[in-house]
Amino acid sequence: MTRTWLAVVVVMALAATPAGQSAPRTVDFARDVRPILRDHCYGCHGPEQQMNGFRLDRRADALRGGSQTVIGPGNAEGSRLYHRLVDTTVGARMPPTGPLQLDQVRTIKAWIDEGVDWPDALSGERAAPPVDPDAERLASLIRMGEAQEIGRLLITRPLAAKGRARGGATPLMFASLYGDTSLVRRLIELGADVNASDVAGATALMWAAPDRARMAALLDAGADVNAISDDRRTALSITAGSVGSQASVRLLLEYGANPVPALPSDPSPLRAAVVAKNDAGFQLLLDYGADARSVPAAVLRTDCFECALAAHVEGAGPLPLVPPPDSGLRPVLPPAPKPLSVAVETVDGAAIKAAVERALPPLQRIGPAFIQKTGCVSCHHNSLVSMAVATARERGYAVDERFAATQRDMTTTYLESWRARTLQNKPIAGVQDSVSYVMFGLVNDRQPSDAATDAQAIWLLRRQAADGRWPLATLRPPIESNDVAVTALSLRVVDAYAPRSHRAAADASIARARGWLTTTRGRNTEERAFRVLGLVWSGVDTVSVGQAISDLTAAQQADGGWAQEADMQSDAYATGEALVALELGGGAASARDAIRRGVEYLVRTQLADGSWFVRSHSVPIQAYFESGYPHGADQWISAAASAWATTALAASGERQQIPAAATGRRELAR
Repeated sequence: MTRTWLAVVVVMALAATPAGQSAPRTVDFARDVRPILRDHCYGCHGPEQQMNGFRLDRRADALRGGSQTVIGPGNAEGSRLYHRLVDTTVGARMPPTGPLQLDQVRTIKAWIDEGVDWPDALSGERAAPPVDPDAERLASLIRMGEAQEIGRLLITRPLAAKGRARGGATPLMFASLYGDTSLVRRLIELGADVNASDVAGATALMWAAPDRARMAALLDAGADVNAISDDRRTALSITAGSVGSQASVRLLLEYGANPVPALPSDPSPLRAAVVAKNDAGFQLLLDYGADARSVPAAVLRTDCFECALAAHVEGAGPLPLVPPPDSGLRPVLPPAPKPLSVAVETVDGAAIKAAVERALPPLQRIGPAFIQKTGCVSCHHNSLVSMAVATARERGYAVDERFAATQRDMTTTYLESWRARTLQNKPIAGVQDSVSYVMFGLVNDRQPSDAATDAQAIWLLRRQAADGRWPLATLRPPIESNDVAVTALSLRVVDAYAPRSHRAAADASIARARGWLTTTRGRNTEERAFRVLGLVWSGVDTVSVGQAISDLTAAQQADGGWAQEADMQSDAYATGEALVALELGGGAASARDAIRRGVEYLVRTQLADGSWFVRSHSVPIQAYFESGYPHGADQWISAAASAWATTALAASGERQQIPAAATGRRELAR
């Protein structure tokens, strides 16, 4: 973990500091910052207790955040940690014992603004045991499913079964995640320690969850059913948070798993079951002594109404998903000068080319900067921009490969920092809404699969609902607004990145998603567009996509554009995604006129700075800061809209196609 986050800090520093310059530092972590954190924060966010899953005594955990990222190196004004110290815009003011002194707040602010310097010697990370080359090779072979090579290595190097791979993980942990029951048993017979843990404190039993057969083999060999990882997770809390895992939940309970968290702040198996809508697992936990009162009634009725019924919660019917509460994060900014439009009289090939060339540079510049300033990867500034860049590159446009490579490297480093947590069923903030978008960016980047992408794909497989969809987690339209988009993106990611060991499960998952999308009708442009995309990505033939295309083209407005909702005006976000879907759907003859009119709308509404303006109508969930893209408080959605519009325009032309990175099947990710 230390090396992972050192890489993050280095990449972020390179993205934030011009070549040949170094920002002077005034704050020393050991002298100035650590004492403040130790005296005022560790009690709730330290080694003994991690409220909201957040701890500040270790660098990697602090920079990852808890339920979401809270520190953006170089960007205190956009960091939730800073705002929790000075106001209530993102939650109750901290610490709960009373505000910090003014000079202490200034120290924390300066530390964040200077890039969050946190020396390795004080990182707080658990030291990894030495890597055994044979164990490392064995772990790699298990991940790749090379059965014959695994057999040869175990015959010639049997001690590899007892060794350690990178990060302290054991071959048995890899077998528990990627292998089959016979391999798990063979490694145990060769002396593998069933209770060995990696640097994250995770064990083979945790990595095996929720596979009942592999978990049973480990438990029969003496695996500690109540072991707790450094993130305070147990095999039961991990398993309960997986869809359809009731048999495995029962197994763990029968072996003595404690259904009640060791500490009130620990992840709750009962709450995990609610989030995963695992009502059968929820009932089992109640049967073994879990207290339904530990989950608020409103949460039960919103996230898992069947769980609410099992808990005998009063109230008629489920509660709808609602937007996050408005905490006043949308800033009041001075009026901006009216942006200049591009005067285009004739929309021809030259005008389209000029529009794409204007749009690409400002879009590419914001990607690495956004990750650096927030500590997370976004759909609007990163993943959708990757789609636009991939499309433009495929169509012969010049793109800045330095920005593209930097963003890709920062994204993969970010995912690696989350791998251990994800394998313990602690997902990236935004859960399937965000995971699917982040990974979709890598699909467009044509990033090869690795252990970090495996973890995200496996996590998505565990969260698919029984009816085939991936349900929306957070309501923040238009990007986070419906099950159709989440399902389409998730199946695309699963198809591209499911590891070989999970291929059969991935194919079955995609088939279920395809069935759900086939019977679902979109209610607005976002749903109609992503329905087309999802059907194509899931392998539905062009003829079967025809009805979905007809639904989408029927919503086109008189000005040639599409609106997000029927009662709204056309904009670049809705128009761009509609055109991308129509192009990917094969550019059917019935849609050619609609595509032409949509392209004309986009060219004529582009602004002189290369952007398209779209007004936000979602509730902000993070403090405002300038990301480098135009349009102030509306820059997030405007960036997403501009990425969709750029993709659509770059794809238009004689060949009328989206690049292989967006349409290709799983081979592209290998």
